[in-house]
Amino acid sequence: MEISARNQLPGEVTSVKSGTVMAEIEVRIEPGSIVAAITDASRERLGLKTGDRVTVFIKATDVLLGK
Repeated sequence: MEISARNQLPGEVTSVKSGTVMAEIEVRIEPGSIVAAITDASRERLGLKTGDRVTVFIKATDVLLGK
């Protein structure tokens, strides 16, 4: 699969929290972890479960930092 997002982080799903509309998918990446909020329909379509190997794609027009 080719995709335009340059920020691609391979990882492993460590937690799946399914809700009525949205799901939270936690992915362990080195050296930490990241949480993606996706629709629960997308979670179901992808069949995401703990232990799956996935790639996190980050495509954003704004990235904000605060201190």
